[in-house]
Amino acid sequence: MHNHFVVTRPKSRRPLKVASGFYTFIVVLFSALICCGLPTVGAFDEPVSFNQVIRPILADKCFHCHGPDSATREADLRLDSESGMFPEADEKLVVKGDADSSLLFQRLVHDDPTERMPPEDSNRSLTQQEIDQIRLWIDQGAKWEKHWAFIPPQRAMPAHQNSPWIENEIDRFVLAKLMEQGLKPSAKADKVTLIRRVTQDLTGLPPTLEEIDQFLKDDTAGAYEKVVDRLLKSPHYGERMTQVWLDAARYADSHGYSLDRRRVMWPWRDWVIKAYNDNKRFDDFLVEQLAGDLLPNATIEQQIATGFNRNHPIQSEGGVINEEYRIETVVDRVETTSAVFLGLTMGCGRCHDHKYEPISQKEFYQFFAFFNNVPETAHVGNADNQVDKPFVKAPSVLARDRLAALEARILGLKKELVNRPKSPAELVEKVWIEDDLPKGAVSFGNGDGAKFFDFVEQSDLHPVYSGKKSSYRTSKGMGQHGFQGATDTLPVTEESKFFTYVFIDSRNPPQEIMLQWNVGGSWEHRAYWGQSKIDWGVEKTASRFHMGPIPETGKWIRLEIPAKDVGLVGKRISGWAFTQFDGTLHWDKSGIVSAKLDPLQEKIQQMEQQVVSLTRNAPMVMVMSEMKPARKTFVLNRGQYDAPTDVQVQPGIPKVLGDLPGKQRNRLALAQWMVSPNNPLTARVAVNRYWQMYFGKGLVATVEDFGTQGTPPTHPRLLDYLAVEFIRSGWDIKGIQKKIVMSATYQQSSKVKAKTLIVDPANQWLARGPRFRLSAEAIRDQALFVSGLMVPTLGGPSVRPYQPPGLWKDVVYSNVPKFKQDHGDKLYRRSLYTYWKRSVPPPNMQALDAPSREACTLTRSRTNTPQGTLVLWNDPTFVEAARILAEKVVRKRMDRADSLKLLFRLVLSRYPKFSELQKLEETFGYFEREFTSHPASATDLLKTGEYPRDPKLESSKVSAMTAVANALLGLDEAVTKN
Repeated sequence: MHNHFVVTRPKSRRPLKVASGFYTFIVVLFSALICCGLPTVGAFDEPVSFNQVIRPILADKCFHCHGPDSATREADLRLDSESGMFPEADEKLVVKGDADSSLLFQRLVHDDPTERMPPEDSNRSLTQQEIDQIRLWIDQGAKWEKHWAFIPPQRAMPAHQNSPWIENEIDRFVLAKLMEQGLKPSAKADKVTLIRRVTQDLTGLPPTLEEIDQFLKDDTAGAYEKVVDRLLKSPHYGERMTQVWLDAARYADSHGYSLDRRRVMWPWRDWVIKAYNDNKRFDDFLVEQLAGDLLPNATIEQQIATGFNRNHPIQSEGGVINEEYRIETVVDRVETTSAVFLGLTMGCGRCHDHKYEPISQKEFYQFFAFFNNVPETAHVGNADNQVDKPFVKAPSVLARDRLAALEARILGLKKELVNRPKSPAELVEKVWIEDDLPKGAVSFGNGDGAKFFDFVEQSDLHPVYSGKKSSYRTSKGMGQHGFQGATDTLPVTEESKFFTYVFIDSRNPPQEIMLQWNVGGSWEHRAYWGQSKIDWGVEKTASRFHMGPIPETGKWIRLEIPAKDVGLVGKRISGWAFTQFDGTLHWDKSGIVSAKLDPLQEKIQQMEQQVVSLTRNAPMVMVMSEMKPARKTFVLNRGQYDAPTDVQVQPGIPKVLGDLPGKQRNRLALAQWMVSPNNPLTARVAVNRYWQMYFGKGLVATVEDFGTQGTPPTHPRLLDYLAVEFIRSGWDIKGIQKKIVMSATYQQSSKVKAKTLIVDPANQWLARGPRFRLSAEAIRDQALFVSGLMVPTLGGPSVRPYQPPGLWKDVVYSNVPKFKQDHGDKLYRRSLYTYWKRSVPPPNMQALDAPSREACTLTRSRTNTPQGTLVLWNDPTFVEAARILAEKVVRKRMDRADSLKLLFRLVLSRYPKFSELQKLEETFGYFEREFTSHPASATDLLKTGEYPRDPKLESSKVSAMTAVANALLGLDEAVTKN
């Protein structure tokens, strides 16, 4: 075993060898650094920064053995603290101003490989440049600096600049850095690019052609600011911001782990949307999510907000040890909270002292104690929508807004319907019950027989009229089966008749059969046949209407009941019961015959159903609360749930971050400290994440890690300025984002200059505008939006749009429901509302790099794979959107060139160049010939998706335009923010 960094004077030194040619090397290195645009750390007139240059080297190469973790520390030497670097007991470890006399430097350049540090077998050797940087730092006086992220941010402006390029303070910082690197900013982006960029950034959607044209016509000085202000007021702004927050909060619509059953947490998601749209102060946004339940007289909305820390996976499998998974949920909260709000990788302290940050294992469990007092089991039952305590009944905070919007739309559609010419009614039959119950229905049974709705498959004993199953009951005396609570309710009109098929066993006929319907909790709507044996309702009224004798036995008989006879005209049915007195019966194919609705009437009914759902349904959602008395917290040996040590801890924060003010030690105290002036991290971490949204990368590239292993900020003074401004503005989220998008830095063209590409290929110095691929959600939403398919409703339960058939079959247990696709408007909601199953996330989203949300994600990867292209070309959503977009263009009946210009502009916002238009015309001509020659192919293409096609339009033309539209939606320019 090597003697790791024992501080003794080495037997031999090689200062002359190091010095020989050293200055020549530095001159060459200096010249090379100037040419390639890297920081000139060897420049003698520039002091070497400990934080920016030296600490990262030590953290990467030395802290493993000489850092915060006492368990792996060698020779009792710490290089992560000032007292360790400059110990009073050994003044020669680092001799300020004299690297050659410093034992630290001597061991880095020792001739003997067994004495040289780091050891050869550590695989952590320093480069010559790193050694030279350490030498220079010591020779310059070895100035120590506390880690930059733990120093409170300061508002220090750069020297005054008179450049006309500057729009606001951000640009002064950026320009100063560009001048240091010998770079110049890029020209302002053209107006079309600018409005497309900022609209995508602030709403997650592209601009409409009307919005583009209005901006192009506005030549006033404040034209761009008007656009920004309008976008910040858009309800879609809240959706855009929430989309990013869902990754951070590891939001999903399923519990995770092996069974991965459905959960309901969307009311929390709606809270986030409303918070952003209302521009809730960030300090309130944070406090309410971490500790809203502990605020005085906490409202239901503040309790819902705490769902942030109940979004973690929860076990629902039998046989697991609850305490094991309870500990995992608390650890998850520590890791998520510290990463999202503090930018620290605190989870390393679970098993031992952190190896790279000044956070001990004991301090980890002090932080853990804040979240260890929730009265939970971390386990739910093996059924959908189960909740683990604590929970509350949570109406959507967007319900009022959604109700108002729905009622306004319903009123408008009804006015339009009244003014339409009337046509003869066509009767149509809707089957409501066949092989399964309607969506949301809760089965029950009463009296003699089964205690549920019993479906049976066809056999010698069980006849079936339609489908694969019928319902069955045999009873002595009264027996009943039925259901209630269906969310897919059945609307009833003046002409409506209920129908069902009954098969009465001739060997055991009943004395009476009865049908009942449920409306708003009432069952007082009945029809019966046979004798009066079931004593319910008042004879000759809608509560007990006699239809005649018992129907013929031994064969299927269709029963019909006029809705007006049982008092149901104008109602919506949510339950149906089948009752008998004695006998053996089978029922099948039940539903309603009504006048066929035109599309407007159907739309009205769908919206009315949404109104009913909003006013009646309030799901149970999981929230945070505190136990009394408080649960004790102990340090866990190696982080094992079943290995508590004798070390009991109280809630607290790491010493390096200070201490909580006051005597209170709970989540509310933690949350309030996080947004206090004493915390150097929260504001920096928040504005850095906003910067990442707009530029693709944060000023600190590792947005989740502001520690010693993280990337130092490229513009530290700009980061501090934004953090201080954020606090001074009253934590104004929209305000800080407006400042970013109003800057000249943001408004630059993203075109790359040859010199800039050589000096700064990653654009870390911001000499050009942002250019990176849109998120998976933004790409799908763009296709829906430009086609006109998107349903703009805010909030509500998650939806299930198209997915490959059988997708869940191979990964879910037989007793877990399989994927069932939604229909109608639910296919066209924003991707924010797509049902997110942790074990099988939406495959089109995953192909475009969306995370699984099993854990907090603060930076998504961006890959460029054939799989992503296949999604853009073949996924039903994109093909259907291309089809509807094509119909929109063909319906204009313009000539080919103008049609293709319009199509191009709808997708990409700009007009095509002449060469691009030529290519479009060639492509359209090729496809038109192909589809004219192969009409079956055109028919197949136009069948994609459930949205009805326009039969009046020529199929070959629409098909060819669909193919071109599909190609445009998949272009790099379409899916990239330029």
